[in-house]
Amino acid sequence: MNDNSRSIIQTLFLHDRENIAEEWMAEIAEIVAGTPHLMTLDAWKIYAERMFDEIVRWLTEYHPNVTAVRADKTTRLGGLVIELSAKCAKLGMPPADTVRYVISLKKVLMRRALAEPDLAVKDMVACFSALDDLLDSLSLLTFETYVDSREKIIAQQSLSLLELSSPAVLLWNQVILLPLIGLIDTLRARQFTERLLEAIARHEAAVSIIDVTGVPIFDTGVAKHIMKAVDAAQLLGSRVVMTGLSPEGAQTLTKLGIAFDGVISRASLRAGMAEALKMIGCRIVDEKAKS
Repeated sequence: MNDNSRSIIQTLFLHDRENIAEEWMAEIAEIVAGTPHLMTLDAWKIYAERMFDEIVRWLTEYHPNVTAVRADKTTRLGGLVIELSAKCAKLGMPPADTVRYVISLKKVLMRRALAEPDLAVKDMVACFSALDDLLDSLSLLTFETYVDSREKIIAQQSLSLLELSSPAVLLWNQVILLPLIGLIDTLRARQFTERLLEAIARHEAAVSIIDVTGVPIFDTGVAKHIMKAVDAAQLLGSRVVMTGLSPEGAQTLTKLGIAFDGVISRASLRAGMAEALKMIGCRIVDEKAKS
């Protein structure tokens, strides 16, 4: 950006501010009208006013030795765009809406520049180039921030689901249940093993029921992970009852030559619970039948 093009843009912003702001608000209203109202028009307008002020500030504080006309994360203008994009990502808005919000300002400014009667072609080209550099950098920053924010949200949700997918539950005095749901990989295996051992130590469990009804694929890898958990549980003095193994899973393990030595297996959780109670010397009695 040379001093001449910067001066032209400053003139557009400062001397024609009200008209530019009015046209930009109209563009924003069209964008908001065509999207779900996850963010109100008033909220968009507040960000528009702040962005307008920061662009003017950025132009005023522009240093002539800077050759690239870009607003990055270190600038106040870039920080504002990051704030807006992160908020839109948390609300679940598509990134295109936030980018259109920035691009709409470029459309307004270019229309105003074309309407300047005394603007030479050379100066107009320089002005357009500077606007492209500035607002395109803001659009790129908007998209990058949106992607980063969504990745963080997805990672947090994945961690929450991972924690909920293998809870260790106290079913009875000295009997705990660890239901496994979904695919079992190394990370999940380490996580559910830790939960199992913590529950055994906390509840002084004599019997641990591992229910694999929700495990869709039961292969060598899954079997090895479970056997490691079983070995660790037995070292803490807890016997293991495995329940919910499907007929297909049993056939697969047989073909692979995998045997769960020292593990009592039952077809259903109900049968496994009955076995666990038997192992601790308890049973469930039907009071009606007793009377």
